[in-house]
Amino acid sequence: MAGQAGQDMVVGCLIRLRGELDLMTADGVAVGLRAAIDTAVRRHARLDLAQLRFMDARGLAVLLGAAAYARTRCSRWDVVGACAQVARVIAVTGAGRALGIGDARGL
Repeated sequence: MAGQAGQDMVVGCLIRLRGELDLMTADGVAVGLRAAIDTAVRRHARLDLAQLRFMDARGLAVLLGAAAYARTRCSRWDVVGACAQVARVIAVTGAGRALGIGDARGL
């Protein structure tokens, strides 16, 4: 990712999700995301979805909640990487901007 002048490109906390994020795993992932975000207070937190292979509506709700929480705790939040299925869920629901993806080219 190319940086712009004056932009802080240092990631204070890199959070990687892998496997599946669905009804069965959502609660545990939500707790883990909140704890990870708490370690990045006033720093840049990045959520990497490159190894997340499946996500349903409940999983998307967890990510949206994490993004909202991160915006209250971190200096910067963004989401990168996603397999086709996860990217499709994000695109179809229009949740990219709320997640911190912007125009979704980061996926």
